[in-house]
Amino acid sequence: MRQPYPTRAAIYVRMSTESQNYSTDHQRAKIHEYAAAKCIDIVREYVDEGKSGLDIRRRPGLLELIKDVQLPGIDFQLIIVYDVSRWGRFQDVDEAAYHEHTCRRAGIKVVYSGEQFSDDGTPLGALMKSIKRTMAAEYSRELSAKTFTAQCRFTQIGYKQGGHAGYGLRRLAVTKDGAPRRLLEYGEAKGAVTDRVVLVLGPDHEVALVRMVYKLYLDDRLSEPAIAQRLNGAGVPSEFSRPWTHSMVNSLLTNPKYCGTLVFNRRSCKLSSRRKRNPADEWVLNEGAISPIVPLELFEDAQRERARRLRRYGPDELLSLLRKCYETHGEVNARILAADPLMPDPQLLVRTFGSLIAAYDAAGLEPADAHTFVETKRLIAIKQRRLISDVSSLARAAGATVYDATFSNALVINDAIVVRIDVAIQRRPAKGFANWRVRPQPGIDFIIAARLSGDTHEIIDFFLIPAAWLSDGPLYLKESNMDRFASLRYQSLAPMFGIPSAERR
Repeated sequence: MRQPYPTRAAIYVRMSTESQNYSTDHQRAKIHEYAAAKCIDIVREYVDEGKSGLDIRRRPGLLELIKDVQLPGIDFQLIIVYDVSRWGRFQDVDEAAYHEHTCRRAGIKVVYSGEQFSDDGTPLGALMKSIKRTMAAEYSRELSAKTFTAQCRFTQIGYKQGGHAGYGLRRLAVTKDGAPRRLLEYGEAKGAVTDRVVLVLGPDHEVALVRMVYKLYLDDRLSEPAIAQRLNGAGVPSEFSRPWTHSMVNSLLTNPKYCGTLVFNRRSCKLSSRRKRNPADEWVLNEGAISPIVPLELFEDAQRERARRLRRYGPDELLSLLRKCYETHGEVNARILAADPLMPDPQLLVRTFGSLIAAYDAAGLEPADAHTFVETKRLIAIKQRRLISDVSSLARAAGATVYDATFSNALVINDAIVVRIDVAIQRRPAKGFANWRVRPQPGIDFIIAARLSGDTHEIIDFFLIPAAWLSDGPLYLKESNMDRFASLRYQSLAPMFGIPSAERR
């Protein structure tokens, strides 16, 4: 008599994370009983231990099974699963049918040994299977809702719901009566199912550091990345002995637990959905559940300051604020801007207008002397880069080899001569004459110094100075000593390299 089922089969067992009603051993035993009664030989086994049935992504056993059934020459023709829920509690019931269809399309049937409906392909059997799939999905939805309700209630009582404590805090396991048991290490589970977890203050040095972070943020006006950089520079270890990051500092400044409020549901990923941030009106709060590290007023000041720093300003609004700041203080600079609570971070002005000087110009303000010097330095840097490029081109045109030296703003010519290119600005000391200073530097053979006008910052002339002339210290070029250095003076760069140009002075 022909057997109703093939004789070679694979089995799939899964133990869920949300329910332990059917352990893998129990499923194996029932499946083997079913196989023995049907004269089926079990040749393979696929297992997912402690895996949720909500999706297939984190179930390596089922993924391997689906992959294997599509290989040519597979050595089984049947897959036995204990019941529909072990195959999966997919929230989209069509997904469960899709994976089963993948097997059936490969010529391999999926049967459920523990189900009471007849899996004979009839419309009634298909209807019952669909109902079972829907019931399995609904079970997970109901369980998720019940679990969430319980977590909200425990939060309102004062118990922490999962996750690590955070820097400056520790998890304390307590009995159901509230008696302390022990502090839990990172990743350590509570000892008994009936135990609960509360948050308590951590070591004194961590508590002190959290308070210092608030001071650096509010009083010293440091940004979160700058605070992380300072902590790393001081060698302060973080919670997991890793370097401090912007997000770590952000957590200290934004999590209400540091002002004594226990919070639940700030983020969620229900039923294996994508993790998301929830709006504040969906948070579950329990004020006073934790001993505060910082006062509530200080925490709220940090939130207002953060909102101010993150606010988006248009160019016109920034210019208006800049003018008001100037009217209030009589001048503007980065220090004043950073200290003014009505002004955004100075870096926002830099990002919007290119520089603080450009922002002052756009606002019609006269920059301070310090800012004029900064702008002068920027212009000098541009001229210096251009001069280095010109010197390099002229030397190559004269047949020399040129490459960058290890010194900044210097070139090596013909693998032997090191030349530094300087831009000398006019100095006006309180006593004495205006002058242009050229400084010595070890390892340099020659210095090409371009002398700038004090008013227009245009190049007046060039000097080719041997390093030996600087052996006694800096050289000061003045109108009164130009005759002394006449042999070093050039109207342009080209004659230095034997290339005809304007006449030498």
